[in-house]
Amino acid sequence: MRPPVSLLRCRQVHKSLLKFILSHKRCSSVIRHEMSPPTSKRTSVPHKLRTAAEPRQNTLYNVRLSHIEEVNPTVRLLHLAIPSRVQTIEEQDQNDEEPFTFSPGQWLDVHIPSISDAGGFSITSTPADAEVLPCPQPTAESLSVEDEEIGLPPVDPRGRAPFVELAVQKAPSNPASAWLWKPKGEILGKELCVRVGGGFVWPPSGVNLENVKNIVFIAGGVGINPLISILSHLNNNADETPASHHPFNIHFLYSTKLPSTAPQETAASVESTLDQILFLSRLRQIIRSQSQSQRLRISLDLFITNLQDTSSSLLRGQPPDLTIHAQRINHQNLQTALAGPNGNIAPGETVCYMCGPQAMTDEFVSVLRGFIGGGSECVLFEKWW
Repeated sequence: MRPPVSLLRCRQVHKSLLKFILSHKRCSSVIRHEMSPPTSKRTSVPHKLRTAAEPRQNTLYNVRLSHIEEVNPTVRLLHLAIPSRVQTIEEQDQNDEEPFTFSPGQWLDVHIPSISDAGGFSITSTPADAEVLPCPQPTAESLSVEDEEIGLPPVDPRGRAPFVELAVQKAPSNPASAWLWKPKGEILGKELCVRVGGGFVWPPSGVNLENVKNIVFIAGGVGINPLISILSHLNNNADETPASHHPFNIHFLYSTKLPSTAPQETAASVESTLDQILFLSRLRQIIRSQSQSQRLRISLDLFITNLQDTSSSLLRGQPPDLTIHAQRINHQNLQTALAGPNGNIAPGETVCYMCGPQAMTDEFVSVLRGFIGGGSECVLFEKWW
């Protein structure tokens, strides 16, 4: 039987990408944990070339664009529905089936049928979201109520469909991003091919988690994307926190711009403005959840770099679950975040994850390594472009 067209398309992509990677293979230790930006505004280095030395899975998956939500005027959240049973695209083993899996912090090669170069987008959901969630068996009491009476859609007997989430910034010069920002009606339900890649992951390679007590996350702009996946995963997995020093102390530094210039004059409008900041509401929800369970001790500092008015109600009415600063992150902020509960930096007990623009990442990685000392495996970084 002839394979479906979408499967043939993925095979063609797989063969061409494998040939490309082999022809550009370099030593992985040179650029591991690094996804460099374009060399200039006029020249854009394709995602496959930037990440040629990064680890990649061998399998391509057919997925369907099942949900689109605009967080603010420049960022969309996309859900890619994953078939519950997926088939490997390896030519020599076409009948084997492999589940879609990834580690928190990784990204996807996104192959769009009408575009020659794959786009690269960090995964913002957790590995658990990509697993089939069984639907609980209905009780006799629930069966007696018609769905129409309570205004709910029929229950899917297969449970919640597995998915992977991406946050895509509007970038007309990036063909893949531009396609994913087409009108919803034109692209919703379309099939794409994806491949998992990247070495910027949790848990950190070469680090004994039994020794780690402090975790520092530093995000610049859409550098929040892989970090929200990691923190959400930690929030959902209590068994990954070693019992020897339960809980982790987590310091999250998030530098970004306000996506809206609407005035912030009331408490309601302040919250509405904050909700437009990518993943800030998800971060705050995690903090509120952990304030009850105490599995993770999380502090959040939000650095708004385009907030010029020091009398803004955003600064006057500081929320209880985060601290807002009208400035960029500086070296003193980094040192404070690295310090444990006793005020001292413990190199063997601290791990840092940094993701942001190239210049910011280069500067901060150097500073962090200077503060911590020791091996570079304690400071993991990735650059977005």
